[in-house]
Amino acid sequence: MVDRLELLLADVAVTYPLVVLEAVGRLESMIERQAPPAGVAARGQGATREEIGAAVNATWRSAYQRWARHLPREVGADAPH
Repeated sequence: MVDRLELLLADVAVTYPLVVLEAVGRLESMIERQAPPAGVAARGQGATREEIGAAVNATWRSAYQRWARHLPREVGADAPH
């Protein structure tokens, strides 16, 4: 699905650059809202920090630093030391 979206955006990027930029901005906002609860759910289902980081193409520390402010306090136990 993500690969198809990228191809679609690439097809129209030159012809409709503002449309693509708006889509990218909306996707970034959606990611900021959806990634933290998905990460918490993944941990709750037994995913490791490393698996979660790999899923977002980052190290677990980088993913944690990006979204830590959205996480409930008890998940803070996963904080990098």
